[in-house]
Amino acid sequence: MDDVRVYTGTLIADLVLQEAHSLKDRRKPLRALTQRLRNHDFSVAQVGPADLIRRVFLAISVVSGQETQVTGMLDEAERILFSTEFEVGDLRRDIHSETFYSG
Repeated sequence: MDDVRVYTGTLIADLVLQEAHSLKDRRKPLRALTQRLRNHDFSVAQVGPADLIRRVFLAISVVSGQETQVTGMLDEAERILFSTEFEVGDLRRDIHSETFYSG
């Protein structure tokens, strides 16, 4: 049997919603964004401080056996982020690979 290669991709997004004046103002667009990402098979978690009114930090991740698929999926996540009412303040991407040896 051949070696098994696993690729994980993570996108950390610092998002800003200028129109938000309370956590309630931020909740609906954030819920819509996270649901849209989950509908595209992404794992999504809010990370960082949860009590910021205009900012939110999201971690988005994917797993695949092919690096090109992980890259394409992270590209799709970025397109989704940039198509929302949130401004993207910062975006960090990481792809990690792990090899499992058969034997």
